[in-house]
Amino acid sequence: MFKKIFTNTLIYALGPQLPKIASFFVLPIITKDLTSVDYGVYGVVIAYTGLLGGLKDLGVSVNMSNLFYRHPTRWQTGWRQLHAYVSLWSIPYALLQSLLLYFIIPHEAQSDKWLIIILISSSSVFFDATIMFGSRYYQLAQRPFYMALTSAIVGSLSIALNLISISYFKMGYMGWFVSTFIGTFISFLFYFFPLYFKYKLIPIFKIRLKFVSRQLKIALPMVPHNYSAYLLSTSDRLVMNVLGIKISEIGIYNIAYTFGNYVDFGGSAIGMAVGPMYTKLYSSKQERDVRSLTFTLQTCFLFGSFLLCLWIKELFWLLIKNPELQSGYYLAIIVVMGYNYRPMYWAVVNKLAYHEQTQVMWRISFTAGVVNIILNFILIPIYGFQVAAITSFIGLMYIGFSGFFLKAYREMDNLDYFPVIWIGAIIGLSVLVYFLRDTPVQIKLMISAVVTFLGVVGFYKFKDLLSTTRI
Repeated sequence: MFKKIFTNTLIYALGPQLPKIASFFVLPIITKDLTSVDYGVYGVVIAYTGLLGGLKDLGVSVNMSNLFYRHPTRWQTGWRQLHAYVSLWSIPYALLQSLLLYFIIPHEAQSDKWLIIILISSSSVFFDATIMFGSRYYQLAQRPFYMALTSAIVGSLSIALNLISISYFKMGYMGWFVSTFIGTFISFLFYFFPLYFKYKLIPIFKIRLKFVSRQLKIALPMVPHNYSAYLLSTSDRLVMNVLGIKISEIGIYNIAYTFGNYVDFGGSAIGMAVGPMYTKLYSSKQERDVRSLTFTLQTCFLFGSFLLCLWIKELFWLLIKNPELQSGYYLAIIVVMGYNYRPMYWAVVNKLAYHEQTQVMWRISFTAGVVNIILNFILIPIYGFQVAAITSFIGLMYIGFSGFFLKAYREMDNLDYFPVIWIGAIIGLSVLVYFLRDTPVQIKLMISAVVTFLGVVGFYKFKDLLSTTRI
């Protein structure tokens, strides 16, 4: 089973994230030609773009999954109607996106305003729906090889484009926007032909109102839920911009959060790989196997993130060739440790989604995001932009563990997941690794050896529990 999780994560879950992961390996080169202002401009634009991001698909991802698994002979018709629905919505969505960008693009990027708007909004109209439906099909159908080919080509292209646009043409922040647009276009081409010509998933624009109404009742409650990622990981830069924080300081925070994003990409990949496993286990009422899977994943996350954060200072020195940007390494520790919330979060939301209790999921995610924003508005003027890392950590802990206390979840037939113990472990290890951040390398090596040993022991303990898991 673990081989399946690992293989699925690498191929059809982690694969679509390769363009973002690829950018990690060119950091030592491109950061020589980037400034905190470049990171600040890019961070602010992405923050405001994300303000509308939760509306992009109007929450239909749950509908797609349920149709695929619950109606194996009729799901194509439902998908085609959902595809038309999302495609039509992309036009007003892109107009709203363009209007927002027109007013918020920082004055440091005014000369490139219209090009930025065109690159971002045209992707929303022409590419995103096709990529979403194509990649979702390959994920649910568990057909990894085509996705692997696509991600490998797009990932390699993204590496080259980042290097050329930023380090050769000295385009600064525009290098990211141009590279992202071209990479998105290539992904669109790869999914366009199989989606429409091989699998015949052509949108049906004659939409049945009864069908749409029924699907919207499931999908729309997911919109505030989908906003959680934005409210927790990106909105802090929007708040900083509103509060008048210098663009260079936003840039320092943005580079620190970049490492959190890479961890988030990996976590999202694992989530895509294990999501169908959770659904299958819940459908066959194997609750003990679900808990064993969750505990195993949580153990791996804890030990992996602890080791990463222990060496984060050295990683910044190795990868970030800009002294000003290197100073944000300590913020990355707090952000990265916050992403330990995922395994416990999956156990709750996958069960709620399977039972179509989507109307309560926003109480987990959206509430966490709102709390994060409120805390940022209160604390940043007092303690500075650095406190946003702590508020993000608090929000991530809320989203990871509050679901266990929801009435809708507690009324189900559940085992005890010991959420208080796990959140205590995350907070304790986060505090410990933060105070170890400047420890001499020799001591870090010894600590790493001990942590690795304990991690292997813990992993095999839970691995034994999963030996009878039927997935």
